[in-house]
This record gives sequence, structure tokens and C-alpha cells, in this order.
Amino acid sequence: MAIIPVYGEGFFHITWGLIYYTIVFDYIDQGGDYYEYVRDPHARRREERESQRLMQEAIDSERTIINGVKVRPIVDHVQIHFRGGRRRHSLTFHIRIPYDPLDGVNVYENYYEPSRAEYSYIVYWIAPPNGRIRMVDSPGKVVFRANNRIAVIRVRKGTRISGYEAVEFEIHKS
Repeated sequence: MAIIPVYGEGFFHITWGLIYYTIVFDYIDQGGDYYEYVRDPHARRREERESQRLMQEAIDSERTIINGVKVRPIVDHVQIHFRGGRRRHSLTFHIRIPYDPLDGVNVYENYYEPSRAEYSYIVYWIAPPNGRIRMVDSPGKVVFRANNRIAVIRVRKGTRISGYEAVEFEIHKS
């Protein structure tokens, strides 16, 4: 099966003590046989379980630190779905990142292997109404929206990825 990644989207929704992280990867199935393979519910579930295991391994190989404390993101759910036809499918990961929040400024850091972006992607950091994104250290172009409650990070295919990202966000308990 010739499955080629073509685009990615990531959404970090910040809440008090938990960051909900959703990743959507878009693929093109050049041979057309992946669709036929995952039409079988058992094959689809096997594929989703294996994708979940592989994503958890990838995340576990990284070092995620929030407020100076190492945290462990957990892959809760994976779903394969088709959009735009039989040869275009997506893989959606739902991940939770528990952390001990500070009333005020919090810092998320992630360390991983340096690389080059294999495909273009976009990442959104979204603070709740009583919060804001204060700083982003990430590859790509960063734009702040909605009175700094949202940071939009666009990374083009081929961009050098340093292996470090940081986001400073403000959140309040009440």
C-alpha cells in the first residue's frame, strides 16, 4: 500500500490542568488498496490500534515538560476516516496532556529529534476565554489571533525542525 502523508493539523486546547491535543494527518492512497483494506471493520480497528501504539511510542520518545515538570501525553483515541474520496483518508489522534497548572503564566516545552518537515502543517494553540498565548518558540510562521487567545503556526514542507518547541500561556483558575 502506497500511503503518502500530504498535510497535518494540530489543535492544542488549553484547560485548567489538562491540554487536549488533536492531530489530523491527511494521506493520499496512491494504489487505492488502503480503502478496500480498511473497509473491513476488523482490519480498520487493527489499523487504528497499531496507529495508536505507534503514536504513543513516538510521543514517549519525546520529552514534554510543563512548568518544569516532565509530563506524559496519553493517546486516548485514533480514528481512520475518508474525506474527499477513496484515495484521500485522514488519521485523527486525540491526546490528553495532564499538568499541574499555575494561576498565571505556564510554560510548555517539547524536545524531540531534529528533522525536516515531510509535508506542510498548521498548529493552533487555543487558550480559554480567561487566558492568552504569550510566546511561541516553534519552527514556521507564528500569528496571534483573537486578542492573543489563539496562536497559529504554519510550517511548510522542507522546513528545518530544530527539535525544540515552547509555548508560554497564561491561564487563571477562576
